[in-house]
Amino acid sequence: MPTAPDGFPDPAEDVAVGAAGASVDPVGVPMGVLIGGSPGPVEGAGPGGRGPDRRVAARLLRFGSGTCQVVLPEWRPAIAVSVPTEQLQRSTGLGPEELRSALLSVVINPEAVHDRELGLRDWQAELPAARGRRRGRRPIR
Repeated sequence: MPTAPDGFPDPAEDVAVGAAGASVDPVGVPMGVLIGGSPGPVEGAGPGGRGPDRRVAARLLRFGSGTCQVVLPEWRPAIAVSVPTEQLQRSTGLGPEELRSALLSVVINPEAVHDRELGLRDWQAELPAARGRRRGRRPIR
C-alpha cells in the first residue's frame, strides 16, 4: 500500500491490503460487532428459532417516582433497564419501601439484543424474613 510522507497509508488510496498482502475491497468487509444472546447453541428453540423465555433475577438499582432502573445480571450485568414504577408496584403488590428491599425476578427473552426486545413480564418479589423469625425469605405473590 502506498504511504504518505508521514509514513501512514495514503488516504487517497481506495484499496486496503488484506492479511496475505492482496488487495481487499473495503466495501465488502463487514464492520462492527454483532451483540448476541447466550454463547453456544440454543436448546429447545421455539417457533421462529427463538429459545424459550426464562425467569431471571432482577436487581433494583434506582427507585424513582416514574421509572425504576433494574439490572438483569444474567442478561447484561452492565446495563440498567428502565421499568415504569407503577408497573413494578402493580405486578408485585409492593410499596416503595418494600420494593427497595425485595429480591425481584422477571421472565425475559434471554436472546434479546436490546432492552426493548426483553419482553419483561410476570414480575415476582420476595421479601427478606423479619429478624427473629425463621430463616429464609417470605414469597410475595
